[in-house]
Amino acid sequence: MSRGGHREGEAPADGAGPAGTSADRARADEPAAADGVAELAAEMQRVLLVSSRILRSHTASQDVSAPQFSVLAYLHRAGESTPGSLADFEHVSPPVMTRMLGRLEEAGLVRRSAHPGDGRQVLVALTDAGRAAVLAGREERDAWLRSRLGEVTEADREQLRAATALLRRTLIAPRD
Repeated sequence: MSRGGHREGEAPADGAGPAGTSADRARADEPAAADGVAELAAEMQRVLLVSSRILRSHTASQDVSAPQFSVLAYLHRAGESTPGSLADFEHVSPPVMTRMLGRLEEAGLVRRSAHPGDGRQVLVALTDAGRAAVLAGREERDAWLRSRLGEVTEADREQLRAATALLRRTLIAPRD
């Protein structure tokens, strides 16, 4: 026991003294706060990954896989692109992208043409059928999501709006 009537390292019962300061209590809460942030990050990651997979599954069809749809959607947004740029965007190797583009070309969804500035390169662009596949996939995904949102209460939709705004502010960097 120390002279103050409590064991070494323990705070006095009345909260007085150095061990009982609010700063000490805040430092003691830091590991708990860090654990809470880690738990939230892990749960958010799980929810976002599963949600992303579910949404991607609603854009795929028997003819177009989710990764293929992602390539088509990129081309729809960006216009024509090189296979190397597509591989970088999709985080796949160039040979994997070449095989994927071959399948999409066989399906009539993309066309390849010579690069005007570099004869060693090709450019990939959507065909009309590819554009139609992107629009149909997006419509299917959007319809599925609208149906799910239609099943929740207005109060829950308001919470989802607020959560969506918060996620946007937290996770998506503003464009300059």
